[in-house]
Amino acid sequence: MKHLLLLTFLLASLAVNAQTTDSIQQILNQIIQHAETASLYRNRVNWDSLRARVQELAQNAKTVSELSPALKHLLKTQHGRIFHQNQMLAYYFGEPKPHQKTFNPQIFGQVQSGQVYPFEGKLLNQNIGYVRIVGLPMGDNQQMSKVIEDEVCRLIGQGADRWIIDLRYNGGGNLMPMAEGLAAVIGNAAVGGSEGLSSAQNDVWQIKDGDFYYNDYTVQLENHCKLKKAPKVAVLTSVYTVSSGEALAVMFKGRKQTRFFGEKTGGMITVTDWTVLDPLTAMTISVSYYKDRNGNVYREYVDVDEEVPFVVTPLSEADLCVNRAIEWLKKK
Repeated sequence: MKHLLLLTFLLASLAVNAQTTDSIQQILNQIIQHAETASLYRNRVNWDSLRARVQELAQNAKTVSELSPALKHLLKTQHGRIFHQNQMLAYYFGEPKPHQKTFNPQIFGQVQSGQVYPFEGKLLNQNIGYVRIVGLPMGDNQQMSKVIEDEVCRLIGQGADRWIIDLRYNGGGNLMPMAEGLAAVIGNAAVGGSEGLSSAQNDVWQIKDGDFYYNDYTVQLENHCKLKKAPKVAVLTSVYTVSSGEALAVMFKGRKQTRFFGEKTGGMITVTDWTVLDPLTAMTISVSYYKDRNGNVYREYVDVDEEVPFVVTPLSEADLCVNRAIEWLKKK
């Protein structure tokens, strides 16, 4: 009887292990397939060679988490992230570029935390509205948009008629509330979008009647204030400005009476999708490059008109970037 029970237990264990192995392989295949069919960089890759190497690295994986080395290798040629059970298995956004030589991971961590550099609005020199836009999470787009718009309206009420939009500490995230909250400053126009390898991966961004539209989606926040005319705007960026922070910067490119100060942006200048592979596994991968209102496509970074070094203390006496922006804004 004991031998029979032991045999039954062993057979059950083998079945569970086999099912787990099959499941792991299925997840891996789905990840590779999605990268191969959707990635912006799919035409640059020898997929037979890459697939073979990824499978080789994954052959001893007993859990999905143990696929991490194989998935990191996959993302050496693909910008994206892969998640399982709310944990990130792999992440990659490119080899370091020459302009990233000043990049400090510790500062980037502070930018990403949202605690060291919070959202802030302030009136400078009696008529310059300063707004620091930081990265935002997914969540209540109406509420997050309202926080930004309320600050813009408050500054307009205090006399702001020209603007500094500080994106130096923007580590990306949810673009919708950033753009919706700043719609009055950006102004009604087609403000850009994205360009992929197929028309299905292209996006259109525009501001109509004070609301930001991402293709057909909009927050439709009630507009509480308007500017009498299109204002001068100084946009500040840094190497820590990435992802949707860069998308927001691109919306100002080609805009009249606009000048960029600071550093070239970090270089995560792509739209990423979101694909759920199973109830526990999801991935994002780059599908298109950002494009400005004049059709210029950004494949490396968003450049500035005037280079000014990054500072860790915004609005301090050492903040030359804000000082240069103020000097330019004061000119008639």
